[in-house]
Amino acid sequence: MKTITVEEALKGSYVFIDVRTPKEFEESTIPGAVNVPLFSNEERAVIGKLYSQNGQEEAFNKGLDFVSKKLPKLLEAVSKYKNKKLVIFCWRGGMRSKSLAGLLDGLGYDVLQLEGGHKAYRNYILERFKDYKLNPKLVVLNGLTGSGKTEILRQFPNSLDLEDLAQHRSSILGSVGLKPRSQKMFDALLFKRLEELNDEKFILIEGEAKRIGHVQMPDFLYKYMKHGVQVKIVRSFEDRAKRLVKEYSAYKEELAEKIKLMRKSVGNDKKIADWLRMLEEGKFEELASMILKEYYDPLYSHTVDSISYDYVIDKDYVNKIKEIIKKGQ
Repeated sequence: MKTITVEEALKGSYVFIDVRTPKEFEESTIPGAVNVPLFSNEERAVIGKLYSQNGQEEAFNKGLDFVSKKLPKLLEAVSKYKNKKLVIFCWRGGMRSKSLAGLLDGLGYDVLQLEGGHKAYRNYILERFKDYKLNPKLVVLNGLTGSGKTEILRQFPNSLDLEDLAQHRSSILGSVGLKPRSQKMFDALLFKRLEELNDEKFILIEGEAKRIGHVQMPDFLYKYMKHGVQVKIVRSFEDRAKRLVKEYSAYKEELAEKIKLMRKSVGNDKKIADWLRMLEEGKFEELASMILKEYYDPLYSHTVDSISYDYVIDKDYVNKIKEIIKKGQ
């Protein structure tokens, strides 16, 4: 079976086929890969147990039994890519990817097996991150909670939205309405996006702490961010509160759980009880104003105010940033 390295595969025009279980695929994969699982999550667990208790041969035979019953569906799933160049991978470039790649090769597909599998891909990214050279200058948007920094980022094709990659807004309410990604998937998406943007002169990015929810940005990016063009976005308190209402009001149950976690910082049980009552009564604007005033602003104002800004913008945000970029070219 012909193989291909991770570096070669990422430079080519291939359709990546991930044959691992849906659970493995959901945790992390190569961005854009298609999941054609040889085994379900439950089947994989059965095979693993057999391997540890009875050895490789019995586990292999059980795997063969599972696959043989679903072979027509597997081939149907791959058939839509018949005229594409395929790269098949599993966890370590073992039997799962080798078996399907070999079968497809025999059926006339243009197919390769990824050397080392997803593990090699993960290691490749981590090695690249150790000394990644970011060519564009970063324009870093800072501001208090509700300042609309993400909205501004979305107006620029040369933006890097870390919170979108992490699926977390980097605060106590950050995961509300979202499904946070794993560190592995965050890194994979970040690497892909950086490669797409590395020929730009500027990248717009939101100022973040190194940790975004449960994931952490690589050291090199955090250092580049600290040396970027620092921009402060200023909006009225009322505008910020309305933005919170729009962002979170559809998720009352999740909000209630997160508000309870604010007790440690707020230090007032009665205040938390009042906020929960406002939430239950649908007084979202009043609640948003209280959370900004009593929780978010006291928590983050010092950090926002401690930055030495190159520009402060309080209106016409997109056009002003375009002017900043033009001035720096």
